[in-house]
Parts: sequence; structure tokens; C-alpha cells
Amino acid sequence: MNTPQDNQKRHEIKFIINKKEKINFINKNHLNKIFPDRIVESIYFDTKDLQFFSLSEEGVTPRFKIRLRGYNNEKPSNLEIKKTKNYHREKIILKNFQFNSFELHKTLKSMGINNIVDQKIRVKYLRSYYELKDLGRITMDENIEFFNPSKEFRNPKKINKIILEVKIQRKEIDKNHVEKIINLKESRFSKYCVGINCLRNSN
Repeated sequence: MNTPQDNQKRHEIKFIINKKEKINFINKNHLNKIFPDRIVESIYFDTKDLQFFSLSEEGVTPRFKIRLRGYNNEKPSNLEIKKTKNYHREKIILKNFQFNSFELHKTLKSMGINNIVDQKIRVKYLRSYYELKDLGRITMDENIEFFNPSKEFRNPKKINKIILEVKIQRKEIDKNHVEKIINLKESRFSKYCVGINCLRNSN
């Protein structure tokens, strides 16, 4: 297992768009892809009473997200722990994590997270990567699907939204400046929370 990476201060600003808005945005800003598209798949963990979900829905900080992430249909093997604070996020990545419940909880405990968690949802989508002048890296996520582990990750629920996300690793940012460049208002959007609500409503 590799050492933690990417434990820097991050700002993630999200905007919800549709396919027409995506095309117009790419053309208007003359965006070019900086990496090939890839399928992203995440398994999210939470407590029995969905404590992390509730904190995220209420916007309470600090809060955690715990997930295993993989790419292009390979087995998810990167353990990611995201901590949201008042004005930024921090993320730790443990690559090639050999997942089992004991190792997961031992690792979380070493980071000061004593909650007992298990799998709650699998999220899968297609991600595109772009660079926008004067702003930085942008991703666009579409074909978003949610799977229920209790149903052996079959029969996904889907949404038609596209999530445009600006990712900035900097101590401080001006969100008004970002909104002006994107020409949209920021939206609170958590794939984990949206997925939990979708699966709840489908039962």
C-alpha cells in the first residue's frame, strides 16, 4: 500500500448543466481535453445510521467521505478519505489498498476516524478532463449511475445531469470570480447524497 497522497487544501466548485450547455461551454471556451475520458467507479462507506450522509445533507462541517475508487471498470483499489472543513477540502489517497473490513477500520482509526462503516452505494460515471485558461482544471461527469449493494449492484438508477467541477489546489479562492468565468451559479451537489436519495425513493 502506497503512502497517502494529495493531502493538500482543495476547493471543488460544482455546477449542474445539461448536454446543450456542455457543448456550448466547450465551444465558447475552446476547451481541449487534457486526458482521455475514463469511467470512474466509487464505493462509498457510511455508518449504520448514515451519519456521513446526514452531515453532508445538512452542510455540517467538519465531515468525512470514505470511498474506494477505481477506473475503467477495474476493481476499485484506491482508498480515499475526504474531509470537508469550513472553507476547503482535504483528501488523502491510499493507492493499491487491499480492502477488507479489518484493514479499513484499522486505517481509519489511525486517521482519527473511529466510526464503524460498511458499503452503502456504488456510483459510476464517465469523466472528461479539460483545462480552462485563467482558471485551471475542469472535469465534466455524465452518464451517472447509482447501484445498491443490497441488490448485488444490479439495476442501477440513473440521472441525466452533467456535473461541471472546477478543482483548485490553493489556500484561498474567490468563488465569485469562478462563477463569473463559468457564467453560472455554484450548486451544492454530492453524488453520494443524490444516489442515496435516488435509491431510497426507488424502494
